[in-house]
Amino acid sequence: MKVMVSVIAPVYNEGKVIDEFARRVIDAVTPLATDYAFELILVDDGSKDRSLELMKKLIPHTCGLRVIELRRNYGQTAALQAGLDAARGEILVTMDSDLQHFPEEIPSFLSLLEEGYDMVCGWRQHRQEGILRRWPSKIANKLLCWISGLPLHDFGTTFRAYKRELTREIRLFGDSHRYIPILGSLAGARITELPIKNIERPHGKSSYGISRTLGVTLDLILVYFLVHYLDRPLRAFGKLGLLLGGVGAAILATLVVYAYANNVAAVREHSGWFLVAIMLLLSSLQIMLVGILAEIMIRVHYSLGDHRVYNVRQEWSSAPAESSKCVEL
Repeated sequence: MKVMVSVIAPVYNEGKVIDEFARRVIDAVTPLATDYAFELILVDDGSKDRSLELMKKLIPHTCGLRVIELRRNYGQTAALQAGLDAARGEILVTMDSDLQHFPEEIPSFLSLLEEGYDMVCGWRQHRQEGILRRWPSKIANKLLCWISGLPLHDFGTTFRAYKRELTREIRLFGDSHRYIPILGSLAGARITELPIKNIERPHGKSSYGISRTLGVTLDLILVYFLVHYLDRPLRAFGKLGLLLGGVGAAILATLVVYAYANNVAAVREHSGWFLVAIMLLLSSLQIMLVGILAEIMIRVHYSLGDHRVYNVRQEWSSAPAESSKCVEL
């Protein structure tokens, strides 16, 4: 029996390239038809151009094509999650639809999965973007490598291949698509990377810029927490609370010893230090209480069912790949 492979690509205002993208995907996977069955899932993330219209026109002529229309623009992470949820394949391949990723490299990803890996991550070894994109990304990748312990060079690209059972363990929220390898590692996945080609966008303008740096910095704090304290948040809050409480207690103890040794009203003479100590102790108590609440919330998190961060308006699909009712591009 053939192994089903789902190729998933979010689409947002890619009307100028979507025809070529679909054609190149079909051309790349056709030689593998003896071992694999393929479906191509294009997730329209609230495009404002003719992307959805053009994708729907491809359906009668493209075997295994599925077009999922989201109700509005939710962002790349939600669009990826929608595609992962809809996929029927045992192997999932995610990539961008703007032609910065080369569909011709899909067979290389599948070959590495056959070697026993659970996830194969693309590595843009020679990036062609400007320095304002390359250097912040390089720094962020170094930090993510250090925080997670994963020896990867590129955490940011969406060109990846996964085994289906792994994606069931991963839920994407916010901008967490950039940290899928880390989430996969937390789920116990065997991960490797594959050098891929990278070019500037043939058409359009990237929605990512230097303004993302602040958001990525905040995300790094979250990633550190997820890697080290996700299942025991009280450890993180407790350490900070104990540190602040210890400093506050040390200040109070010093004031008491000073007052006893010199027979003076230390609190009145050094009221500023006394207030600092009280504030530190109160802060310590509050942080410890937050840690306890986080422990309760994490248990609720693990007990909840499926919650989606997107809404699908409609899905269009072509005939199955084995049907004679459709022809390839």
